[in-house]
Amino acid sequence: MENRGEDRKDFARRSFRKNDGERGEGRRQEHSENFRPRRFERGDDERRDGRRDFKKDGYKPRSDRAPSRRGDLGAILDLDNDILHLVMRRAQMLARLRRGGRLAPETEKTLRTAWEGKAARLARDNRLSRDLFMLLQTIEPLTRMEEEQGFYNLAPNGEEVDIRIPAPSDTVAARCWLAVAAAAGQVTCVSRVPLTDAVVSGVKALNQIGGQLWWEDNGDVQSRGGNGLARNMDKVIHVGDDAFNLWLVIALCVGMPARLKLTGDSSLRFLDIAPLRHFLPQLGVRLTNVIPSQDGLPVRMECSGLMPREVRLPDDLPEDFTAALVLASPFWETGCRLTLPEREPRLLPLVLDVLSGCGMKVKRKGRDIFVQRGEVSVPARPVVPMDASVAATVLMFPGFNGGRAVLEGVWGKNAASSLVEKILRGAGLNVKYGAQQVECTGKERETSAPAPEVLKSVIEECPELLPLCTVIMAAAAHEGTGVKLPELPDEDRHVVTAFLSRCGVEEKDGALVPVEETVPGSWVAPSAQWAMAYALGAFLRPNLHLSNPGVMTGLFPSFWNMYNTLPRPELKRKVEQETEDAKPARRRVIAHGVYGELPPETASGDDF
Repeated sequence: MENRGEDRKDFARRSFRKNDGERGEGRRQEHSENFRPRRFERGDDERRDGRRDFKKDGYKPRSDRAPSRRGDLGAILDLDNDILHLVMRRAQMLARLRRGGRLAPETEKTLRTAWEGKAARLARDNRLSRDLFMLLQTIEPLTRMEEEQGFYNLAPNGEEVDIRIPAPSDTVAARCWLAVAAAAGQVTCVSRVPLTDAVVSGVKALNQIGGQLWWEDNGDVQSRGGNGLARNMDKVIHVGDDAFNLWLVIALCVGMPARLKLTGDSSLRFLDIAPLRHFLPQLGVRLTNVIPSQDGLPVRMECSGLMPREVRLPDDLPEDFTAALVLASPFWETGCRLTLPEREPRLLPLVLDVLSGCGMKVKRKGRDIFVQRGEVSVPARPVVPMDASVAATVLMFPGFNGGRAVLEGVWGKNAASSLVEKILRGAGLNVKYGAQQVECTGKERETSAPAPEVLKSVIEECPELLPLCTVIMAAAAHEGTGVKLPELPDEDRHVVTAFLSRCGVEEKDGALVPVEETVPGSWVAPSAQWAMAYALGAFLRPNLHLSNPGVMTGLFPSFWNMYNTLPRPELKRKVEQETEDAKPARRRVIAHGVYGELPPETASGDDF
């Protein structure tokens, strides 16, 4: 599974996007009659490097303008509007200071020191002030492509679906196999891996510590063998924006002498590594923050290579890090018996399957695990199950539009796969399993919301399946089935209710009921799973607007190509044959970018 929680880049964009980003009937009214944010069309006020000059955009501080609303509420709304403009101005100026996508350490130190000095005199909570600074540092100004796009119109084909596509492999399982191959210096090939940012950055990180990996455009990621992990390293390792990459690198390196600086992208700066700082000295490892006031990356890691024979893993360690330690234990200089925490890591069955598949003997007695050191034999083409969260959404299409969906690949044997089966069958679909595929047809009956015990397991064990459960609840509500909103954490409840309102459902007297009016404007999906669920929601209310379709590149980059070619989808864009007399077509750059093909336009053609 991918990193839990909302992607920080998408969160920042959602939080600080300009008010006029919505088009059509749902266009918001501005907070001030005298101040209307603009789209900054290219003109004389645009710099040659493509960045806009805010000195000429008509922006004026609130102090120079009369308030447009009466009362404190109106004044706050106006101030919020001004703050958003200042934040975007800061983001654009910061982008000009970056070189190679990164800010010079001395520049960031200067900004941070000045911020902390000022915040100490204004704010009571220094920690929140530091977090606010880090959030401001991660905000990225919208590209011209994104500004011109406005939103993504979701208008699915109304015919019964006939889906038959290769299922994307589980990226976490793929990285586990690749990590073992890199550490053992053996040749292998993992097929049909979505080339997401997490996978690419994970491959690069493994190469930095001694792996010899590369990837092909068709999704094959290969290991050329090599000499295994490098010894006595003294280098900087960049792990991207995915926590599992960080856990893998740390787990593989703790058993040998090394001096490393670990860096990552924006979201990992907020990662709480305090539990690792307190635990790793037991393994002869010292982990220190490069920035004292910052909990996450960058960090320095110094490994002695002197491992104990027995280690008890505390309960506060990240679950995925615990699983990564078990995966890496055969490659440490000395054998080590690991005592698991009371709650077993969800990735542990996957990790044990990978080790067993490489011929390693795993002894387990209760919570104690010991992997015997021996010859490693990585399969030439290991079997990697399909990604459960992606498979669940694709298999659910017949539940909204009829027909069938077939995914080619191996169905997983983990908690997420088991929950997906319960969700699909509970929704009234017929699920059939084969050796190399899974097929879903429907519907056998009316849509039913997931059972309370299933929802409880989803929230506690597999929160990435909550978006699918939510859109199924919306469908059940539209069909008149009695649906109650389950107990949810405050953050999840906010997202769920916002999603349901977009799909024409609201909560009344404890039950979900359909409504005629929906919330106007576009929606920002907190994650790729929410974006896929929103695509299903468009079957309930066509022409839903999505502001950040690019979020899918982190999970299933080909999803929009599949969605836009329904009812018989293709994952690759067809290349039209040019004729001698053919006129050059107008080029829409967005169609060739990360978003894939554009969805069908609305009847009016006004989807911008």
